[in-house]
Amino acid sequence: MIKINLISEAPTAAVTKRKRPEFSLGAKQGDIILVTMIAIALAVSGTWWYLLTSKKADLKETERQRTVERDELKPFIDKVEELEAKRTLLKRKVDVINDLKNKQHGPVRIMDEVSRALPDLVWLTKLELSGNAITLTGQAMDENAVANYYSNLDASPFFEEPVVKNLARRGEDFSFTLSAVFTYEPPEIEKASSPADGT
Repeated sequence: MIKINLISEAPTAAVTKRKRPEFSLGAKQGDIILVTMIAIALAVSGTWWYLLTSKKADLKETERQRTVERDELKPFIDKVEELEAKRTLLKRKVDVINDLKNKQHGPVRIMDEVSRALPDLVWLTKLELSGNAITLTGQAMDENAVANYYSNLDASPFFEEPVVKNLARRGEDFSFTLSAVFTYEPPEIEKASSPADGT
């Protein structure tokens, strides 16, 4: 006897769809993030290292150029320094010469101004000079002659106000001692010799 199975198995085409595997990182997700961060860090570090290396190379090139320029200019720099040293030496010599001239002409100028102020009936017997301080010792025929000499010295711009230290009668004459401070370049003379403003 033949048996017919009416409930047959579905054809292979009708078999339920196979389940596709679902994509899931699972435990590897942390490893992937870590690798990504390391790659980014290496990229940043590499870029920074490249920039620093380029900067260092530029600085070395600049230093080399400056060294070349300095070597080219060194003879001129040495010449300028030599000229500056000579100029300083010459200035020192000129200052010494001017100082000697001032000291040489100082007593002459003082004697000239002292004699210009000297009136009639007065003669000097001694002149002492200590720096700019002058002490004059002399004789006069009368007291008025001494007063005239005092006035002449006081009127001169080269002398500060003189001081009578001693006035005594010696027989028919009078002996006196005056002191004053001599100024080589009084402000009045400098003002008169300087050109007017705006001319």
